[in-house]
Amino acid sequence: MSLDEIQYPPGFGLKDVVAWGSSGLIVLDAATQTVIKTPFDNEFRASIDRERLIYERLTELGGHEGLLPYYGSVDGGGLRLGYASKHDLRSFLQGENSLDPSLRLRWMIQLADTLAFIHDAGIIHGDLTTANMFLDDKLNLKLADFADSSIDSAPLLVSVTVSHEYPGDLLSTQADIFAFGSAMYELIAGERQYSSLSEVETRIRYQNKEFPDITALGSLCHIIRACWEGSYSNSKALAEDLKGKRLSYIPPTTCNT
Repeated sequence: MSLDEIQYPPGFGLKDVVAWGSSGLIVLDAATQTVIKTPFDNEFRASIDRERLIYERLTELGGHEGLLPYYGSVDGGGLRLGYASKHDLRSFLQGENSLDPSLRLRWMIQLADTLAFIHDAGIIHGDLTTANMFLDDKLNLKLADFADSSIDSAPLLVSVTVSHEYPGDLLSTQADIFAFGSAMYELIAGERQYSSLSEVETRIRYQNKEFPDITALGSLCHIIRACWEGSYSNSKALAEDLKGKRLSYIPPTTCNT
């Protein structure tokens, strides 16, 4: 698709784009410090409609501080959301060589709490990577990009990132928890696991329950392993386990359980 074929929200153009997604683009409304997410064209409208449905449900349930604020629909079929001024977590990590370990742990706890909320609402995110996590001006983590997520067991509209792909039912909470473990790995190790392997090789290892050696990732390594091995019955248990690490978190040196 060429730039000339893209359908921008009324009153906006290429100069306003702050991000590109798999199904649409995001433009900044500087006057309100909000963003508008809109499909590239009619071919991608189903994904934006799915995201609208999900945000409406989450809003009806009271919303959550771990989500971008939802301000409803806009002309042209897009969504208006809160602006995460520090952008996505993956890009932020690539530009930061040293981060306070307590900040990393805070992000994990915020994400786990948000995950528990969306799971209770019947939502499976389906592509829980650091590229779909965003930071506000106070460096609070916000989970976003529900354009391809599942609601009430509807099929995912996206192919899961292989490094985060659960070797089982992709519409289960276990699939998101597995991906959470992979996000934790990236957050601590600074890279995605098995990044040097092909997609086929990675899937084979996961199916055989062969996971990377994480003994050097510090006191959180047993939580990562539990996510990968399916030891958490739900995301609330994961959140509580992480909160228990607040006072005992040891930066990556060795795996302490």
